[in-house]
Formats: sequence, structure tokens, C-alpha cells
Amino acid sequence: MTDAAPVKVSPAATVPDAPAGGAPAAALATAGRDPGRFAGVTAIWVRELRGRMRGKRAFIFITVYLSILVGLFWAALQGGREFWTIGALESVSFGRGVYVAVMYIETLVIVALAPAYTAGLISQEREKQTFDLLAVTPISSLAIVVGKLLSGLSYLALIVGASIPIASVAFLFGGVDVVDLVRGYALLIVTGIGIGSVGVWCSAAMKRSQPATVSAFVITALLVLGASGSWIILAARASNEREAGPPEALLYLNPFAAMSDVICEGTGSGCFVGESLARTSEPVPEAQPIGLGPVPAGPGGPPDGQQFGGPFAQPVVEGGGFWPKTVLTYVLLTAIALFGAAQSVSPTRRWRWSGGKRPQLDSGGAIDD
Repeated sequence: MTDAAPVKVSPAATVPDAPAGGAPAAALATAGRDPGRFAGVTAIWVRELRGRMRGKRAFIFITVYLSILVGLFWAALQGGREFWTIGALESVSFGRGVYVAVMYIETLVIVALAPAYTAGLISQEREKQTFDLLAVTPISSLAIVVGKLLSGLSYLALIVGASIPIASVAFLFGGVDVVDLVRGYALLIVTGIGIGSVGVWCSAAMKRSQPATVSAFVITALLVLGASGSWIILAARASNEREAGPPEALLYLNPFAAMSDVICEGTGSGCFVGESLARTSEPVPEAQPIGLGPVPAGPGGPPDGQQFGGPFAQPVVEGGGFWPKTVLTYVLLTAIALFGAAQSVSPTRRWRWSGGKRPQLDSGGAIDD
């Protein structure tokens, strides 16, 4: 046997041939880089939505829900015909009534269903022992949280959006503008995202779906009803003691109060929140009646030119100044809840008060959030 000469392999031979333009070098240079903080949101969103919409239960629920709304509308229409004939004024009043009823019903649906649809999105992954597989994927923690939130709220958005044709019936009767309808549903969207973010945070912070669901409902009740109840108690106490009322910031997280302001701006009725805030904004004077102006003293008039009216006169308010504050509050709540959920999901990095250097990979790539 003759010894074969050793074959020398050049470094260039280890790289496969490719078209000109430096494609292999670019691929090697970009390999191992962070795919992006929001990469994978669409993948998680579509996967969860397909699993939720697969089967008959979702379509049966939407059918029953719309049947109830249509039944209430038909009953109101038939009941009104027994007492009056629909004229111009009655038509406008009925159209506004349909608009008000749909807006309040959809607000109740958002508050009741948003925690239920989002509180088990991440905790179910832990119960099914698939959370580790999700955590090791090249998807950031924030992308996982946002994708889960969108998947949970997509079905809720379908439920709320299905009521738009019923709410649009108010256009047939008049009294409601398209801008009023858009304003009301915009408030519903922001409220749903804010409450859903709280549910996702509870789901990320807890290992079981049942405690996460209970916690989400309790926190939602405290934000929506607890703060409003505190404002009512403090306002009654301030009225008895003739002092300035409590701060209106306690009502910012109440979507029903914000929806009443939207309705007040569009229809001019139902302005109970604005009237309450106007009455409690300043201390009530003890005996300084207000109203129609000075009247000369004489028979049938107040003595010494005193004015008519009284401290019980209702202030005239216009809607539109309260609900934007609720929108900003829910946007801030959404940012805080998503940040907390992302930190709870992240297996490698948690936010701390003390600053420190972020751990880096040997190849120079940052560890995924």
C-alpha cells in the first residue's frame, strides 16, 4: 500500500457555495441575534384564537347572546307601541334609549367577561406543563404576554362587535350620531384592554387558573366598584359637613361613570356623574341661595332684595370632560400590568430596585426578556 498524500482543506471550502452578494456571511452574522421584542406575537395570537374558536361552544354562545339583545330590543319596541304612536320626538327618544341600553350592556359584558377570558391564559400553560416549552422559544416575555392578551380579547371583541348592528338601529330613529357610537366603542376597547391586562398579570403571577381567576375578579371589583363606593361615602360625608368633596380621581377606573359621560356628551341626558362632580367640587354654602337674580322687596318677593333659588339648584353640566381621563388612566394601568406580567413570565431576568449589569451571552447576544 502506498500512503496517500494528506489533503489540505482551506477555510473557504467549509462554507457552501452561494450566490454572490455575501449572503452566507450575512446569515452567519445575523445568526443568534435577538429576533425582536415583539416577534412571535402573531404566532401566539393565531394559535390561541384557533383553539378558542374550534368547536361549537363559541358560536352557540354568540348566537344566544345576540338573541337576548334582539329580544330585549323587540320587547321594548312592542311595549312602546302600546302606549304611544311613534312620532318625531318619540322616535328620537327611542333611538337614544336603544343607544344608552346597548352601551351600558356592553360595559357590563366587558367588566364581567374580560377577567374570565384572560385570567387563565398563562396559568393553563403551567397546569398543562407546556410553559417551559413556551419559555425556551426565541420569543420575548413581553411578546408572550401581548400575544396571550390579544388571543383572550379577540373573542371578547367578537362578542362586543356583534352588537354594533343592534346599536346602529338607533340611527333609524335618530337622536344619535356616528361619532357618538364610535366614542362609546372606543371607550369599551380601552376598558377591555385595561381589565384584560390585569387578568393576564394575575395569570402570569400564579400557577393555578382558579386562584388567578378569583384574584382577577377581586382586583377588578376593587378598581371598578371599590374606589367608586369610597367616593360616594366620602361625598356624602363632605355634603353633611359642608366641605369640599373627595377627588374625582377615585372615579377614573369606573367604566360606567365614563360611559355615562359619553352618553351625556352625545344625548345630553344621563349626566349624573358630571352633576355629582359639580356639586361636590366646592363647599356648599349654608344659606346663600342662588338663581334668578335680585328681586325688589315687596309683596310676594323675598325681603331685602334676596335672590330666588337655593343650594339645591341643579348645576348645568356638559359631557365630554370626564371620559378622556378614564381612557388615560386605563392606558397607564395597561402599561403597568403588562410590565408586571412580562416580569412574572421571564425565567432569566427579573426587574429589581437595585441597578445592575444585564447578563449577556458569550456570543454577544442579549438574553431574551
